Amino acid sequence: MKRNVRRLMGMVLIGALAGCAGVLFTAPPGSTCSLIANPPFVASDGAISNITALVLEPAGTTVSDGTIILFFTDIGSIDRQAKTKDGLAHVNFTSDSRSGVAHISAVCGGAAPAAAPSTSPSASPPPVTPGGGGGSGSATINVTVGNVRVKQVAFLRADPQRITNSNSTHVFARVIDENGNGIANVPVQFTVIADPATEFFDIPGPVFTNNSGEAENVMRTKRETAGNAQVRASAVGAGVTVNSEPLIIPIL
Repeated sequence: MKRNVRRLMGMVLIGALAGCAGVLFTAPPGSTCSLIANPPFVASDGAISNITALVLEPAGTTVSDGTIILFFTDIGSIDRQAKTKDGLAHVNFTSDSRSGVAHISAVCGGAAPAAAPSTSPSASPPPVTPGGGGGSGSATINVTVGNVRVKQVAFLRADPQRITNSNSTHVFARVIDENGNGIANVPVQFTVIADPATEFFDIPGPVFTNNSGEAENVMRTKRETAGNAQVRASAVGAGVTVNSEPLIIPIL
């Protein structure tokens, strides 16, 4: 009889442990969550922003170490969960080939919202209040990705400034955002306005900007008489083409 009781208790304990195994250790009800993105803007196709979640209990103290935070995004990819230490949880958001605004969500307590239909395992849940939550224990933050940041194609220059015996010059263009920061990995198209019959660029297709936001191409001429060449650089911004001011290059 005692043996049967011990066996029954053992089975109950095993069942209880099995039931608990699938439960996530989340923040207690009423906890608040806020997000920080570093940096808040990235290039497309493989750039990384570190996302930090700060989670506080209702009393204002940090949640227990090991609390599970769930993360979601609508473009790009993100680590699906992380554990807190001293109230902080860190994950990496990685951009894909798409440009736009990534809406990143964190769920810190309670059941995760139903994910929006998507083929990506990191699809975003329904929107929540940006920058933090009330008692819901959730928050969102935006990361700007790729060409959507393009505001201006500027500082078009030639080196040397005029073409003489070399029959060529290097042409540079810088792509910047609204704050004047250079944007990396943006395709820039260099175009000869005058005269495409005698001037041409070594690379006829797009040239990608470097880490400083600058793209470079070589223009050559077949002219046998003096004159002026005119060139322009372009990049795609938020659904529109952004053109530089034309640059005149004397040919002597």
